[in-house]
Amino acid sequence: MAENRVAGGAVPIVGMHHVGVQVADLERSLAFYRDLLGFEEVLRTTRDDPSVGAITGHPGAVVDVAHLRPPSSAVLLELTEYRGVERRAVDTATANPGTAHTCYVVQDLDAVHAALVARGVRTVSPHVVAPPAGPMRGGRVVYVQDPDGVRGELVQLPPAVMPDPGR
Repeated sequence: MAENRVAGGAVPIVGMHHVGVQVADLERSLAFYRDLLGFEEVLRTTRDDPSVGAITGHPGAVVDVAHLRPPSSAVLLELTEYRGVERRAVDTATANPGTAHTCYVVQDLDAVHAALVARGVRTVSPHVVAPPAGPMRGGRVVYVQDPDGVRGELVQLPPAVMPDPGR
C-alpha cells in the first residue's frame, strides 16, 4: 500500500466523487441531464443549515441539490441551485479561465447529435468534428450546451479505444 504523505509530495487524494455545476433552475437542468441525456437521479435534497454557508462562503444560502449518475460512470454530476444569495450568470465560453466542461462517451455521435439538435439543444459547432490528429484522431467530437450554457463534450472514441457496449 502506498504511503499516505502530505509534506513534500502530492496530497493523498484517493478518488473522485462528483463534479459540481451551479445552475439557474434545477428543474430545467434535470430535464436536460436526467430526462434528455438519461442520467440516473441518485439524490435530491434541499440544504439550509449553517454548514452550507460555511462550506460555500455564502452565509444564509439555501441549496437545492441533485446528484446524477451518467450511464456507466462512478463519478456523479452534482447540480446545485442556490437561493437566498446574489447570483450572476457567468460567461461560459470554452476559452474563459475558470470555466469547465464535462465529457461523455457515445457509440453513435451522429445519431446523438441529430437527436439533441432536433430537441433544441444548443451546440458550439454546427456539426460533428473528426479531428485529423491527436488522441481523438479517428474519433468524432462535438460540444453541446446545457440550459445554462455549460459545455458538455460528446465523443465517439476512435475504434481502437472505443469501449465494448456489451461490457
